[in-house]
Amino acid sequence: MNSSVPPKRIYAVGSLRYTLGGVLLVCSWLLWGGFCYSMLVYMLVPTLLPLTLDSFHASGALIGLVVGSIPAAMNFVMNPILSTTTSDRLRSKWGRRIPYLAFATPLISLFVILLGWTREIAVLLNQSLLPHASPELLGLILVCVFAILFQFFNLIIGSIYYYIFADVIPHEFIGRFMAFLTLSMTASGFVFNYYLMEYALEYSAWVYTVIGILFAVSFAAMCFFVKEGEYPPPPRNQAAHEPFAKRMIGWIRLYFRQCYRNPFFLMLFLGTAMTQVSTVCRSIFNLLFATKELHLTEAQFGKIMGIGSLVSLGVVLLIGYLMDKLHPLRIFLWSGIPVILINLWGYFYAVDYASFFVVGIAVVIIYSIQGQSIVPMYIALFPPEKYGQFSSANMMINSLLVIIANWGGGLAIDRFGYRFIFIWDLFFTTVATGILIYVYIRWRQLGGGKHYLAPEVE
Repeated sequence: MNSSVPPKRIYAVGSLRYTLGGVLLVCSWLLWGGFCYSMLVYMLVPTLLPLTLDSFHASGALIGLVVGSIPAAMNFVMNPILSTTTSDRLRSKWGRRIPYLAFATPLISLFVILLGWTREIAVLLNQSLLPHASPELLGLILVCVFAILFQFFNLIIGSIYYYIFADVIPHEFIGRFMAFLTLSMTASGFVFNYYLMEYALEYSAWVYTVIGILFAVSFAAMCFFVKEGEYPPPPRNQAAHEPFAKRMIGWIRLYFRQCYRNPFFLMLFLGTAMTQVSTVCRSIFNLLFATKELHLTEAQFGKIMGIGSLVSLGVVLLIGYLMDKLHPLRIFLWSGIPVILINLWGYFYAVDYASFFVVGIAVVIIYSIQGQSIVPMYIALFPPEKYGQFSSANMMINSLLVIIANWGGGLAIDRFGYRFIFIWDLFFTTVATGILIYVYIRWRQLGGGKHYLAPEVE
């Protein structure tokens, strides 16, 4: 009778080999990093930075420029370089992704903390070095400088963090990992909004500081404990003997020809970009609408957003199941319909705490559905061998339109008031839905859910 214990199953990705426990461990570190990164980048800065700028009497146009347009402009330039050339081609003993993440982490934390103490720094500069300068003007300049530097280093992580998943997680676990990553990021939204939002205005310096330090320590630990494997040498440049300028022109032409010539991909890029544009005004001015027009407190706003995040945790699990059954393109496309209806209702009826509670929770839930389905949709539709390249091409279109939208949205808010966030979202979501209907029809022609083949791009 054979009583030997069967060997543990080994899971592989590239040169890495894991037991199930090893897979769970590396996923845990990445999920914890995602939790802290989400709290810093998707909760803290978008929520508090407009308040910080407003406290120095910045206009809506300037707030839109600093919070959205300038980061989008930098992303337009940096993302293709970081995604398709620099990171993909790096070979080091720490891997090709970790060095960038480790380099940017402390700098992101530094500038977030400096944002929190801008007023004190401005007063100190006024008293010691610039006695004739206005502390308010100094503070406004410093906020803009610290915010832009934060966004610069954040783009390094934002461009590369999501690529490491494919390098260190066995691909049979990617779908479940993405579902838990969404849960992790949603949980960070609940913690921030429900427990920290009420201290956002009075103790903003310490909120910036605590979250900045938490991110630095946690993300650095993730970079230390998550190990990349070995990669084959990067492909040799066949035109390496040609002058650098000629090689760059050739690469740019090839890049644009492959990514933007086919109408299917171009319309997909435009549709998702319009979805991003639709959220611009709400992401920047939602708190100001709630506090200045509806006269809610920061604590009330935080409780609403926190409850919305908590409710969306259950929705995330359901949507993960539905995506496997229905396809993420269908989920992403049809999520636009409730967004249109919510904004139409909210424009006329969001007038107090109770009505804003309904709108706020509904918006958080629908946005979480869109956020969870967009990456799986890209994975399903982009050419797999050129996923990073098409991701960066999509980001370029997104960034270009968001550059204009953040500035234009700020001007619109200055002209029409904070309630215009509903009209903005309604209009651009309608446009996005129309474009994505074309994408859906073309997708069906290309084989649909079971037989889809990405169009040729050469």
